This record gives sequence, C-alpha cells and structure tokens, in this order.
Amino acid sequence: MLIEKIYLQNPVTIDQDEAIDSALNKLSQKKLNGFLVTDKEGKLAGILALQDIAGATVPKEFRDNPALALAMPKKGFFRERCRELRDKKVKDVMRKDFLKVNLNTNIMGVMADFLKNDLYIVPVVDNENKPIGLVTRNQVKKALIIGIERSYDLG
Repeated sequence: MLIEKIYLQNPVTIDQDEAIDSALNKLSQKKLNGFLVTDKEGKLAGILALQDIAGATVPKEFRDNPALALAMPKKGFFRERCRELRDKKVKDVMRKDFLKVNLNTNIMGVMADFLKNDLYIVPVVDNENKPIGLVTRNQVKKALIIGIERSYDLG
C-alpha cells in the first residue's frame, strides 16, 4: 500500500525560528503532539514533537539513569529547566534526523520506522522538499485495517 492512499493532507507547520513557548502553546491549542517545521522557503527543516520539548528539559545524565532523576533533591529544578527552554527557538530543539516519505513510498517503510524510533509523525514531502502531508499512528492504524480487510478477499 502506498502512502498516497492514507496520508493526511495539509499538515500544520511551524517556522523553525519560532520560540518554544509559542510552539508549546500552539500544540496545546490545536490538540496536537507535534508539528512539521519549515524554513523561510517553506521547505521541511525538522519535526518538533512534544517528546522533543520534554526531552530538552531533561539532562542527558537523567535520560541515561532515570533513578537519578527520581532522586533529584533540588527544589525548583524542573521550573529552572523550563525557564531555560522558554526562549529557545524551535530549531534548537527540533528533531533533524527523521524519515520523510513521498506519495509513492510503501507503508512498510513507515511502519518499520514507527517501530524503530517510536515516532508519532512522518512527513510527506513533494519533489521540492515542501511538506504536503503527514502520516501519524492513526494513518498506520487505517492502513492495517484496510490491509486486514483486503486479506479476507484473498481467501
């Protein structure tokens, strides 16, 4: 099955120079878990997912050792980390290494990437690297439903 059969068109994008606090407010208002990030020319520059913003508040040593994070005795540490993050730009936090697909990509590649990287968003781009859509977990679910229903036809 090709991506063109299941992708969401007209994705919500955000500029890479927007402040993180503004991006987080937009995620909340639009009830999304992430945005496709574009540059000034409207080309895909990255992905900003909620986990990227949350991850920017957690020091690397805590990610490697969650028990250390649980034992954090310093009062107000989380607030300090959020304050440091507030004025950063989307491009400072966004994911730059990710799978992107086009309309002729097979769904199996997307499914494998979802499993490997625990992603929620896969951008669909045109020939100029401009976002035209996205694949979310709901589209993967849709592909599975269609695939299973069609498998009954094979007997």
